[in-house]
Amino acid sequence: MLSRSFRWMWSALLFGVANGPLSTLITLNIIDMGGGPVMVAYAITLSNVILIPASIFWGFMADRIDRKKLVMAGFGFSTLFLLLASMSHSIPQLDLNYAGFTFFSTAYSTPMNLIIMENVDKKRWSSAFSTLSMLSSVGYLVGLLISTFLVLFIRITEIYLVLSLFAAAAFVLSSIFTPRSIIVERISMLHSIESFAVRLKMLPLIFLHFPRKTSFKMFSLNRLTKKPINYIPLLYIAISIFYVSSGLFNTLYPASLYSIGLDKSVVLGIVTVGMLFQIITFHFVGHYLEDRDEKEVSFRALLLRGSGYIGMGISLITPLIAEATGLILYPLSAGVAYSSFYAASNTLIFKIVGGRRQGTTLGVYSTLVGIALFAGSLVSGFLSKVIGFTGTFITAGIMLYVSAWVFKYLEEG
Repeated sequence: MLSRSFRWMWSALLFGVANGPLSTLITLNIIDMGGGPVMVAYAITLSNVILIPASIFWGFMADRIDRKKLVMAGFGFSTLFLLLASMSHSIPQLDLNYAGFTFFSTAYSTPMNLIIMENVDKKRWSSAFSTLSMLSSVGYLVGLLISTFLVLFIRITEIYLVLSLFAAAAFVLSSIFTPRSIIVERISMLHSIESFAVRLKMLPLIFLHFPRKTSFKMFSLNRLTKKPINYIPLLYIAISIFYVSSGLFNTLYPASLYSIGLDKSVVLGIVTVGMLFQIITFHFVGHYLEDRDEKEVSFRALLLRGSGYIGMGISLITPLIAEATGLILYPLSAGVAYSSFYAASNTLIFKIVGGRRQGTTLGVYSTLVGIALFAGSLVSGFLSKVIGFTGTFITAGIMLYVSAWVFKYLEEG
């Protein structure tokens, strides 16, 4: 049971219910409307493109406006775009409403982290950030469970209406319980690994300021070939490859299952099991990392995830094999491997940005991640038309092997 001081975080759970199943539902909805892999890729790509200006805009707003108002604005306008999505009669309309939802759904992540740092004693930060992360993840899981059940009885557009009720409830709850804030700069998030990890988990982009062109000189060939100064650029490249690969796979995996004949509820069920394993792994991975090398954990997680991608790609030969394989390999890839890699790699990033030039270092990282998300989702649709879903997923798996090799090669200075 949450203490009274943490009860405002229930809004994160309620909004997670609305947010969790949305990308999968959008994918299935587009296919039902006659769209193919390319149209799905366009929708996800547009959403990923929006993440960059959204993370910059809401981050800067968090330095200037009361955080409670930002949280309420994010939940309120997200509710509006879910309602508009339920009335969409064409794929372009659906794409725009999903993009609008994405823009406003990012508004609450930075403010909520800062509200914790402003209103909770420092000795309780770890517990508070853990609670926020857990509630958000449980919300995602509940949303997937509800959607998996509802899709058996009602249309996806009607499910948007149900999800909008949860987003509206999050708005109401945040208006009642979210504490007012004092202005503390976002850079304070970089002083606590718990805050840093939770913030990146909610949205993998943090811009303290936008990097300049000269900030990317670290990727010159002269530096990339020399140890140990190539540690930071190679780490960034390895993580960028991870996001490109994830974009290739995640954008179209639900679409591939639905296209070969699996029922919508089965597709949502596989994604739900993956989320369950992700939550469980995140709960234990912090303790697991305490006496282990983060680079080695990242290496093993990437190999597991890459093998899962390849296995799920090959399994698409028949619906029965794809379903059975998905129920086994997707939880391992999206759950165990993802959580392990995310925790380990974020710890490595935290160690880097904890030093000087935090804004520049983090800005370069976030720019690369944003580009990688965009590239992976955009290319996935076109690649699937050329080499099919199986070829696309195998390509994504091989990319993760390359990323794993880079992690194995890394040497700290």
